[in-house]
This record gives sequence, C-alpha cells and structure tokens, in this order.
Amino acid sequence: MAIITVVGASGGTVQVTVDGAQNSAFVGRTQDLADQLADQLNKQGILDARNLTTGSNSRAPGGNQSGYGVITAAGAYQVSGDFRWLTVGSDTAAQPGAPLNGWVNIDASKVTTDYLSVIAGTTQGVAFHAGAQSGLFVGGAGDNLFQGDYVDNQPGGWDIRTGDGNDTINGGNGNDTIYAGAGNNTITLGTGVNYVHSEGQDTITGTAGTQSITLNGGDSFVNVGENSLVVDAAGNERITVGGASTVTGGSADLINMAGATGTVEGGHNSTISAAQGDLYTAHTDTALINVSGALTFVGGTGDTTITAGQATIFGSNNLYARLDSTSADSLFVANDGNETLDGASSAFGIHAFGNVAGTTGTQTFIGGSASDTLVAGVGDATLTGGSGAANVFGFRDGVAGADYTVTDFGSAAGNSVLLVDYDYTASQFQQDVLDKATHDGNNTTITLSDNSKITFVDVSSLTADQFSGLK
Repeated sequence: MAIITVVGASGGTVQVTVDGAQNSAFVGRTQDLADQLADQLNKQGILDARNLTTGSNSRAPGGNQSGYGVITAAGAYQVSGDFRWLTVGSDTAAQPGAPLNGWVNIDASKVTTDYLSVIAGTTQGVAFHAGAQSGLFVGGAGDNLFQGDYVDNQPGGWDIRTGDGNDTINGGNGNDTIYAGAGNNTITLGTGVNYVHSEGQDTITGTAGTQSITLNGGDSFVNVGENSLVVDAAGNERITVGGASTVTGGSADLINMAGATGTVEGGHNSTISAAQGDLYTAHTDTALINVSGALTFVGGTGDTTITAGQATIFGSNNLYARLDSTSADSLFVANDGNETLDGASSAFGIHAFGNVAGTTGTQTFIGGSASDTLVAGVGDATLTGGSGAANVFGFRDGVAGADYTVTDFGSAAGNSVLLVDYDYTASQFQQDVLDKATHDGNNTTITLSDNSKITFVDVSSLTADQFSGLK
C-alpha cells in the first residue's frame, strides 16, 4: 500500500491511499496526477481550492477560475457547478500517516465543467456518480463504485482506474477506458467504444457498444456484444462475444462465439463453440471446436477435435485433427511436418491434400463413410479412405516421391487411384508399373516414375482400370 500526498486547501495536504502497490504504473499515474494538480495550484488564479462538507457543495463560475474540492471526512457529498478537481483522502495534519477510514459517496452529476479529475483513496472506498462531463477517476483503495451517465445522449468519456478492492464500475454510455485492479470486480459497459484492462477475477458485461478487453487476472467472466476484441493473457476465462468479434485465447478458456461470424486466435486447451454461424481460427493448440456453420482453421497444432457443418483446414506441424463434418464436404490442406486428419466419424466427404513443399514429415489422412479424395504430398503418408462410398487416392508427379501406404483400397467398391501429371499411357503403365509390382504377403507395392512407392494393404493384384489420369 502506498500513500500519495496531494496538495489540499488552505495550505494543507491530503493523504490518498493507493493499494495494488505492486502495480507501479498505477501508483506512478496517481503521483503524476498529484504533481499536475500541484502545478495548477501554484499558478495564480487557475483553481479555487476549498474544503468540502457533507451535503451540498456548489460553485458558480467565477472569472478564469475553476473549483477544486477537498474531502477529508466520510459521508455523502453533492458537488455541483464549476469544479474541475476533487481529492478524497485523510488530512495530513489531523491523521499523519493514516488513511481516511470511512466510506465517501460523491454525487457529481451536476458538475458543469467539461472535464473533472478525481483522486480518491480511503480504506472503505468511494462511490462516485458522474454526470455528462468527461473525466478521470482514480479509486486507489477500498471497494469503489463508479456510476457513469446512461441518460445523456452524448455523455463524456471517462478514464477509470482502481486498486485491488472489489470494485463496481458502470461505465455509462461514453467512450471509457477502464483499468481495474486485482480484486473481484464487476464491470458493466455502455454503448460507447470502451477499453478495459482487467487485472482481477472480473465479471465484464456489455451487450451494446464496441469493446476491447484485455484479461490479465484469470478466472474472469466476459459477456459482450458484436465487434468486440477480447485478449486473454492469463487463462481459465469464460468468454462470450457477439458477431464479428475476435478472441485471442489464453489457456483452458471456454469461448462462445454468439454471432453469425467470429475469430479465435491462439490459445491452448480451449473449448470453442459457434452455435449460430461461422468461425475462423488461427494457431490454436489442442482445442475442442464445435461450429454450426463453416469453420476456417489455419495453422492449429496439437490434439484437436472439430465438429463443423463444413471445415476448411490448413494444417501445421504436430496437428492431430479429429473431424466430423455434419452438413457438407470439408477440405484439408497440409503444411510441412507431421500431421494427421482423422475424419472417420464424418458422414460427409473429405478432400485432403498433402504438402507440396517444405520438409517432409509424415502425414496420415483417414476418411469417413462418404466419398473421400486423399492426395499425397512431399512426405511419407498413410491414406485410409473408409468404407462406404468410393474414394479417390491421388498422387502428383513433381510433388510425390516418398513412401505411401493405402490401407483399405479394397474396402469400398469403386475405389480408384488418380495420377496427376504422370506421362503414362495405359500400356506403358501396365508394362512399367503394374508388371513390375512387388508383393509381400497380400500387400502389393508399385513404384512410379518419380520413385514414389505406393503399398496397397491386403490387395494382391491391381489392374490398369483402377487408375485414372493415364493417356
């Protein structure tokens, strides 16, 4: 806990208590304000400083001066008229080194200046009711209440900063910037463009407005509307956002995208749902994803389970994706490295393509019960089409060239192999490839002109009509 000494009225000083002293930026900001106030008081004629009493305190505009009110006792205060600064704390002379031990309630809804700065810090906290003006509120200690203006059509914006108490912040309908300390804070956002920096275990809500929220404390609950940005720098958050919003995930988050579109970036071991529409994810790790509409999945890693109406997946190294497409065919495009796409539970087709460049790695594609197209890439690959509808297994000259295994070529009627850009006639293929096939038990291995070796498990013989792309 820090005590900031602020210039008061009648030559006195006021002690403002600031907890959360580990947050040096908060303490420093409060000290900067105290210095700024002192500078203005030193300039003759700028501020009219007075000690306020409980009850009504009003100041009519007078010349070039504005009011500076000092509160050093607990109680309820109504402040109106031309005030530009308020300070709340203990009187240094009467209580040297001790904070103001009490609750202070300030109604500043009728202050007429365009900007009001409040520096407050008591052991119990301060309840502050703003008006249509803009301003800065520092609640340095205790459990503070900030009540913004929801009535005025164009209320001002506030910079609101609190310590480590359990604060309640109702921002109002202006454009607010909120730095909440490490307590259990309740923050309600209005219709403006708002920024929240959360250090505590907070409940943050706002169905209207445009919100930008950074979570540093962990274990917070966020429910905000569309066009929001939520950045989790901690973990274990419960986050719900409206349409066209973006969430940057932390660890073990529960993320609900409640609109028609949404974006989730990063995060580890998170559960992500989009029950109303489409979703874009980038660089998630070990996620559980459930989307009613279309999913675009880019660069994810880890053991990931995806349920989506339709998915377009761009893989990356060390991705193991379990895919269930519920309404349409899905696309998987591999990058380099070790990747697995397991679509065994999908009732709709999967079109999977191995990487075309980069380091080789090992890739595994597993189709479901629908017709799948599985195309090998640069590295070794294992291809499983699944039973049911006919599948296509593809190989591309200039891209393939490694060792490939087709595990279930004989499991579905009509399975075929597509050769792309290979310069084979049917007779050449029969002579140069099929006639030179090798056999290991019931397995058959063929070697293509680019040295691709393809092993067909439990297939004792192959015929040219099972291959397309021949001249």
